[in-house]
Amino acid sequence: MRLDSGEVGQLPIPVALVDGDGREVTASREWEGPAPGTVSFHTGYAQLLVAVDAASHQLDVLMRRLLDELAVAARQPGADGLRVALLAAGLRLVAGRPVLDSDRGGADQVFQLAHAGITARTQGVRVVALPPPRIEVPAPAALALAMVQFAVNANNHEGAQRVVLRVSPGPSFFVEWPSMNPQGVHVETHRQQSQRPRWGWGYVQMVADALGAAALPPGPTGPNSQGACVGLGSIRLTLPLACVEGGVVVRSTEAWDQDGGAPFGSRLPSHLAGLEATARARSGGVVTAGLFRARASADRTWICMPPQNGVDRARDVLRGLVHERALVRAPEPHATRVYALAGLLGRGLGDPAAAVPPSVWHEVLPQACAVLGVTAPMAFDSLILPDPRVAAFLLAEIGGRLVGAGDELRLEPPAGARGELLSALPRDENGLVRLS
Repeated sequence: MRLDSGEVGQLPIPVALVDGDGREVTASREWEGPAPGTVSFHTGYAQLLVAVDAASHQLDVLMRRLLDELAVAARQPGADGLRVALLAAGLRLVAGRPVLDSDRGGADQVFQLAHAGITARTQGVRVVALPPPRIEVPAPAALALAMVQFAVNANNHEGAQRVVLRVSPGPSFFVEWPSMNPQGVHVETHRQQSQRPRWGWGYVQMVADALGAAALPPGPTGPNSQGACVGLGSIRLTLPLACVEGGVVVRSTEAWDQDGGAPFGSRLPSHLAGLEATARARSGGVVTAGLFRARASADRTWICMPPQNGVDRARDVLRGLVHERALVRAPEPHATRVYALAGLLGRGLGDPAAAVPPSVWHEVLPQACAVLGVTAPMAFDSLILPDPRVAAFLLAEIGGRLVGAGDELRLEPPAGARGELLSALPRDENGLVRLS
């Protein structure tokens, strides 16, 4: 499906079409200009910019600090540096950061990164890389992490002990493995993290969407071979979007056919039929039902599933960090900082704070303070002791001292302390930072 520039203004979301130089061609009436949370979709020469609700300032600060720390840790030499680079690039993409024009590399670089990731995520799987063509592709590390997901799934679900990396014309990046009965596999996933149980294939879909590519699930690639791939050859609009006339989908993107619940040529299910009826009753206005938005114009109705908002993207970052924890081979002090920032980001999303027994506190706190270059504080008799690595990180970053507050420990910042990190942390009525 391709959009005419005159149709962009009819879409039921804040959206703008910009040319190759970033100049605005046309926009919907809700568009207020690029802002934090804006997501870009390839449409060929032009790009479609969609504004979504950004994460709060507090979440954005913590997420950015986490991504920056991983990027620094990725500079270490050897395979461990490659593995952290994989994770850093993947989580940056999941967080909604745009793929930069400068982020390009050769197919051989993709294979090198994928090899490092597969050997870290699997046990005993042999990786064979066929000589790749001399081509340059966007986001090589993010693309390689998608190939890692293919190999891990092949090992976990089909017992594959050998995978082959190859590039076919297009280019399409394949991961293949031996199979006595190759057949197509249906993969359950969704573009919204709240609608999918697992992270791996969801990440693959996010990579394809960011690059305007196609992600093909496992299927036969030869007489005794199964494989999955990401194809970069045909740039397509990856926003879930449908044009509906009289309750029938008459145009749609492939992304809509995958996630919209009413593929091209079909009648709308009851919940979307109700949305269409409401949109037609409020012609020209935007109406919402669950994940979907709609606007009616003349004899057609446009229905769209907007991209994930900032909070969902932050949640996906944490899910990815847990899912890909085997790739976090960061030296100190980066490992402690990554761990602490992930914990603080989880707190910002409403997760309960970790509490540890005194034995763990007294063992880990001095170690964490030492690697971060601060003096470990005196012993405390508090009943609720926070994660010692989070406490050490905040002492190193903000300063101040730990004080008792009832049964808890809290951080008392230095007088007049300011800073982005401090502004992102919850504080009580006395200005103390809550640790638990």
